[in-house]
Amino acid sequence: MKNRTQFMMSKSDPASSLRAELASKIASLIGNEENRITEIPGVSLHRRNAPTPPCRTTYHPGIIVVAQGCKHVNLGKSSFIYDAAHYLLTAVDLPIVSWVAEATQEIPCLVLSLKLDISMVRDLLSREEIHVAGASSDSPAMSIGVTTPEFLGACCRLLDLLNRPEDIPFLSGLIQREIVYRILRGPEGARPARDCNSR
Repeated sequence: MKNRTQFMMSKSDPASSLRAELASKIASLIGNEENRITEIPGVSLHRRNAPTPPCRTTYHPGIIVVAQGCKHVNLGKSSFIYDAAHYLLTAVDLPIVSWVAEATQEIPCLVLSLKLDISMVRDLLSREEIHVAGASSDSPAMSIGVTTPEFLGACCRLLDLLNRPEDIPFLSGLIQREIVYRILRGPEGARPARDCNSR
């Protein structure tokens, strides 16, 4: 009966099920480490077992997916909160203040970080099938997007490659391209489109 209930819940909320799956994959791959630079180019994993104090750093172009927990970022006077339901997107180098807001030993903050390949973004934007709405010139150079089932599924498949390292050279680029495609087709696609075209 329990399995049937879980099956029905996953069907009614596939995003929630995939978020749990992504968190499980990150936890398994990173173990007790705080940071792991993976064998997949541009992909790293992060784990924090407790909230952290605000830290000044620079975010480079990339996508940060919090599979579990919650993070805060301040960019000037703008504040961003991203959690299991939202990813953070940055298309240019930005000086920020960041901290982990929610994490415990039992429920750590688990993060997948993916470097944004600007040439890949430009290549996708050059295709006439992709139509992206324009972003206003005064909007922040950072944005939050919803982690859809399609986006989360691609993230899970990307991490699966770490268990099949022989596939990484052939498939990692394709899956990362899919992740960027999902972003460009969503409401947040205007951000990388504007910032990449301005370079």
